[in-house]
Amino acid sequence: MSKQGNFYRLRLYPLLDLVLAMVFAYYSPYVTNWVAPLFGWQQGHYFNILLASPFLAGAAIMAVPIILRQVGFYHKQNLQRPGTAFRQLLAFGTYYLCAMGVFTVATETAAYNSRILLTNLVGITLVIYLRYLVTRSINLRRPEKFRRQVILAGDEDVLAKSWEELPEHWRRSFNVVGRFTSPAGREQELQEMIEQHNVTALFVFGGMAAHHDFAPFIEQCEVQGIDVNLVMRNRLSSSLRVDLNEVGDTRMVVFSSTPEVSWGMIAKGVGDRVLALCALICLSPLWLVAAIGIKISDPAGPVFFRQRRSGLYGRVFRMWKFRSMYVDAEARLDEIKAKYGNEMNGPIFKLTNDPRIFKFGHFIRKTSIDELPQLLNVLAGDMSIVGPRPLPVYETEAFPKIEHRRRLSVKPGLTCFWQIEDRSDNGDFDNMVAKDLRYIDEWSLWLDFKLMLRTIPAVLFGKGAK
Repeated sequence: MSKQGNFYRLRLYPLLDLVLAMVFAYYSPYVTNWVAPLFGWQQGHYFNILLASPFLAGAAIMAVPIILRQVGFYHKQNLQRPGTAFRQLLAFGTYYLCAMGVFTVATETAAYNSRILLTNLVGITLVIYLRYLVTRSINLRRPEKFRRQVILAGDEDVLAKSWEELPEHWRRSFNVVGRFTSPAGREQELQEMIEQHNVTALFVFGGMAAHHDFAPFIEQCEVQGIDVNLVMRNRLSSSLRVDLNEVGDTRMVVFSSTPEVSWGMIAKGVGDRVLALCALICLSPLWLVAAIGIKISDPAGPVFFRQRRSGLYGRVFRMWKFRSMYVDAEARLDEIKAKYGNEMNGPIFKLTNDPRIFKFGHFIRKTSIDELPQLLNVLAGDMSIVGPRPLPVYETEAFPKIEHRRRLSVKPGLTCFWQIEDRSDNGDFDNMVAKDLRYIDEWSLWLDFKLMLRTIPAVLFGKGAK
């Protein structure tokens, strides 16, 4: 993306949305009285949010571009499809509505003032969507005289294919004035093209190999202040993120395919512990039920079961569960595999009606009560509420492909796509890994929230639990 595009995406659009939110917040009382007859509301006095509580209102308005950034509204220079942008704004509205609901209940806000807040939320969302449509239309209809002059370089087959695969609306920002498939002895030709067409950028296709092949071109452009864009090969993961890191006077190109550190990640860590603590308190009676049931079913063994599991990047931790199997269960694993086989087609072992599970164990597994002690792991920071399930160390060591280890690049969790959509109903190990990688690639706070909501019916109806 160009420097200009980055400026719009990271600076101008958020600032513009902030100003629009502030303007609408100021006029929201007038809009509320104007629409009141349509909804049968009683008109009230002109309660101005900004004047009544400037610090609180200011903080709420400042949060608008921050939340929009978290839901991905600025990720594509505001050139995403209108439907995608609308869904992102709905996610923004949901976050804002939840915060507004907590505020109105906590402060016992008057009904009329609550309506002003609601009008403000709906109005800000619509105004920002209108701003998006206008700026998107301007970007897509940019006159040719405002386009940047660029040169393409790379292997002939890779260059043609890769350039055409880039989004058309993005390519409209450029005029291609030259193409080079070989740098050999063509530095003078390149220079003449740069001077004749006022070239602003060079795109090199083919990844690191092309960077080496076209090193003379790259250096020639760099010394003149012309942007050089190194286009990575398509075989790299679509989730790959490239950053530049500076350590002292040394620069490093960092390739990353995991969620970057952000306010959303920090909020996830804090929220995990808060939710785990609340769940421990609210569900404490079930702990007593589980403990009594386990002791009655198998008095010889302990209530809890601890197992070595693979956590973040494979770091080993002890995961807690309520014991649902007889005490010799792990020692009999190979025997059970030989006798009954495995319902999973990979290193993970699953078996319906496993004879090592005692009767009450089937109940706590079916209801997921056996997973409750993992809330202690969440409090300890070894696990998250939402994330790929942590596997036993011996199963991780048996992964058939090194690509499967990317599921270890985020903190493991209590629930994720596979636990909600398949669980033991689908014995395909590759399917489970694919769903875990989908979570990593698509991660957002909004996704975590949706998965937590979907987990509730999955647990209540025991989907896939055995």
